Amino acid sequence: MGFESQTVNVANRSTINISLKEDTQSLDEVVVVGYGTQEKVNLTGAVGVATSERLQNRPIANVGEGLQGVIPNLNIAPRNGDPSQSPSFNIRGYQSINGGSPLILVDNVPMDLNRINPNDIESISVLKDAAAAAVYGARAAFGVVLVTTKSGKEGKVRVTLNSQVSLGKPIFNMDPINDPYRFVQARNLANERTNGRPAYDQDMIDGTKRWSENPTDENAWGVVDGVLRFYGFNDYTEKIMTDFAPSQQHDLSISGGSENSKYFVSIGHLNKDGYLNSDRNENFKRYNILMKAEFKVTDWLTLDEKIVVNSQQSDKPYFYNWDVNINTLARVNPIMPIQFPDLPFYVNQGDRETYAPYIGKYFGGTNFFPYLEDGGRSTWTNNDIWLTQGVTLTPAKGLTIKSNFSYNFFHRSEQNVASKIEIVDNNLLAAGLISNGFSGNDFIDERASYNQYYVFNAFADYKFSLPEVHNLTTMVGFNQEWGNNKFIRAQANTLLTPLITDLNATTGLQQTYGSSSHVSLRGAFYRVNYIYDDRFLLEANGRYDGTSRFPSDSRFGFFPSFSAGWRVSNESWMAGTKTWMDEFKIRGSYGTLGNQLLGSNYYPYIPTLGTGQSGFMLSSGQRTPYVSAAGLVSPTLTWETVVSQNIGVDFSLFGGKIDASFDVYSRETKDMLMRRDYPSILGTGAPQSNAADLKTTGWELALTWKDRVKNELDYDVTLALSDWTAEITKFENPEGVISQYYEGQQLGEIWGYETVGIFQTQEAVDNAPDQSRLGANWKAGDIQYADLNGDGVISPGSGTLSDPGDKRIIGNDTPRLSFGLNNNLQWKNFTLNLFFQGIWKRDHWPTSGNWTWFFPFNAGHVEEYFITDSWSEDNRDAYFAAPHISTNDKKNIQTQSRFLQNAGYIRLKNANLGYNLPDKWMSTIGFQNANIYFSGMNLWEYSPIRKPLDPESIYAGAIEYPMQRVYTLGARITF
Repeated sequence: MGFESQTVNVANRSTINISLKEDTQSLDEVVVVGYGTQEKVNLTGAVGVATSERLQNRPIANVGEGLQGVIPNLNIAPRNGDPSQSPSFNIRGYQSINGGSPLILVDNVPMDLNRINPNDIESISVLKDAAAAAVYGARAAFGVVLVTTKSGKEGKVRVTLNSQVSLGKPIFNMDPINDPYRFVQARNLANERTNGRPAYDQDMIDGTKRWSENPTDENAWGVVDGVLRFYGFNDYTEKIMTDFAPSQQHDLSISGGSENSKYFVSIGHLNKDGYLNSDRNENFKRYNILMKAEFKVTDWLTLDEKIVVNSQQSDKPYFYNWDVNINTLARVNPIMPIQFPDLPFYVNQGDRETYAPYIGKYFGGTNFFPYLEDGGRSTWTNNDIWLTQGVTLTPAKGLTIKSNFSYNFFHRSEQNVASKIEIVDNNLLAAGLISNGFSGNDFIDERASYNQYYVFNAFADYKFSLPEVHNLTTMVGFNQEWGNNKFIRAQANTLLTPLITDLNATTGLQQTYGSSSHVSLRGAFYRVNYIYDDRFLLEANGRYDGTSRFPSDSRFGFFPSFSAGWRVSNESWMAGTKTWMDEFKIRGSYGTLGNQLLGSNYYPYIPTLGTGQSGFMLSSGQRTPYVSAAGLVSPTLTWETVVSQNIGVDFSLFGGKIDASFDVYSRETKDMLMRRDYPSILGTGAPQSNAADLKTTGWELALTWKDRVKNELDYDVTLALSDWTAEITKFENPEGVISQYYEGQQLGEIWGYETVGIFQTQEAVDNAPDQSRLGANWKAGDIQYADLNGDGVISPGSGTLSDPGDKRIIGNDTPRLSFGLNNNLQWKNFTLNLFFQGIWKRDHWPTSGNWTWFFPFNAGHVEEYFITDSWSEDNRDAYFAAPHISTNDKKNIQTQSRFLQNAGYIRLKNANLGYNLPDKWMSTIGFQNANIYFSGMNLWEYSPIRKPLDPESIYAGAIEYPMQRVYTLGARITF
């Protein structure tokens, strides 16, 4: 580690305080790799690096949020804004049709990265190709993320406190109309076109018009044939969604040490409220403790200890039904009554006392409020504890032996309480006005997971003493991991009272469930590095790996890799470039890795019998237990093999002002597991076999420019840019069914119809190809599809490659050109960071399933664009077809080219303005330094995608936990 040189004007001062600044160029020279470190200039594999600065002073709920867009081709996708849901990690694109993910190691042990405290991280290395990841073997087929946590350093005690408070505003692009009269008119127009009759009668038309012209409480309610009617505006969205949600994060670390002992202790806490405008809002908490110590016992023996405690707590409303959750924002219309009103009378004069007990109670239907305010809760707690003991031996010159043993116990406790709630009927003449809606079957569901995991590592490095132009280093090691998982579930029905949420406080049916599993890995690995004359670099890695997931005669495999590099800038004939070229290196790698990541399928080679109970067997009305036939398994089931190739260049120019790396790669996943089709006479499930291949190709660029303007202004700009595509190269699909994988398929393909436009006249409808296979009663204002096969009929054909009918590939949902742009500016004591992240292009078909919010009249609400952007005689250039009830008729929203969206975007992920308090102030009060900062997350974005869609929250289709714009005020103090 080095420090930047500084020039300080002494003047007449006798005491000078200088704050040492770490030289980032020097820091980057050493990179964490598998079971060790290497100088960056000597790397021959593809490795991306990020330091703790990229996570510092940011209002992030987990590490994944902070790393998005930071390292090229480290692809991180948050599902939504929910802090309790971890973003998905991916390295270099599509992995396998059976899934897969990178191996994530924290200080060389596997750990959920999103459970740890981002402020405890020192550095992150991403091993992208087989050459870099081969020493991790079985789990590293799709890359490795190596996280190194902070450690104590020699020196006096150093205490750092970082506190921040934040307000999060939901990013919610819905724009519902707030005039009930306009709503009724719009729905009637669509319903008349679709069903031949209006949705609302004349009384509702007159009543909403009356309220719109004079919005009083008296005009808001009426009773027709004993049924309460609401003519006003319920303002449902504003009542559900909060304006700002508070959160706070506090981190305290203490470190220090002497020549023979060092320590680091960190405590962190995050408390984040959700998006609901209610005292029963969602809440997420995280607690973290990290304790590390290192003791130099002798000159040749060092001991190190580590304790990690990660705890998470989530508290949410219980999910009763899809009809009553946050997606009701797309289902509840503005004239749906929410609560029973307080009226002078209801059906007849003088009947107020009869209905007074119901005042304030919630109505049912798709109304979320009774379940939110009066319903049960879903809560869970994760406790993840790691204990590690390590030892380092240096018995001889050049030889270092390291070993560590880690024990992990993870406990998850989950409780779902579906207590009964009361809802009131709007039919005032009903025999019973109170019912339980979706909560008729009340219960408590308790779930507990207890997992244990053990990790043992032992490895030795030896650096040979050779003539000066030769440098040879070797590493050999052994790794053993094994884990046991236990799951128990109990459910008891009929609560005595919702105030006591205990299994014993129930009187109904009780059920129990359970499962257990185990998994183990064992591997021996090596690495050999040879450098000749600081010009030619050679590296060989390999691992002989075994897994318990496969049969004993095929569970071991050997996975080697090779890489080489040429430091062209060190050639004598490049001496003339030394004034402007600091480094130029060409490198390449080739290697194979095995994939055994099959999710929770720990025993794919063992035939499994199904069990259950049947009420259809003759047993005097009792349910009869049964055991079903086991599925078949392939006797040759074994590893998926991943072949990785990489070519890259690294260069640095103009005294380090420009630093860049560029890589081109391919990754072939071979022998992927798939199920072949067998005749139904087989009578059981077909076996999985290794019979499918795919290939992923791509490139990536990391480019940094940094400079100083005069003596007071420093700046740097870093670009991370990458792209990839994937293709199926082998798959048994003899019929070429396009709904399955097939050879030559570009993964992410979207098949659909080509849109000609919107029919403008009935004559155009009559003269067009027959579209009756897609729907009936075609009119002017409906969508016209192209007759691609020229048979005069619009149809999907047989759904095969040879007969796709009039469908074609209209797009691909693979994200193209993913990027991150980080900008730092420092002037005197002020710092400014702006970080943009996004993707250039991604095709997206908005879901057309019922009760989703993109297509007009495909749910219960009406947005402004349903009216302004739908076809009519006066709006012939509209984007959407004429208003029609899409929940009943999908003919105009078949998957097609017209409504395909570009989900590319650029988003200001982080803006941070900081001020370092003057050193003379700090010395006066005994602080080393103090920084006050304002930070904002997701402050701005641009995307060609149409609202209300958000390009980062499109995966579910339905409305989920929205992302947030977060405004933060914080302080970081060291003393």
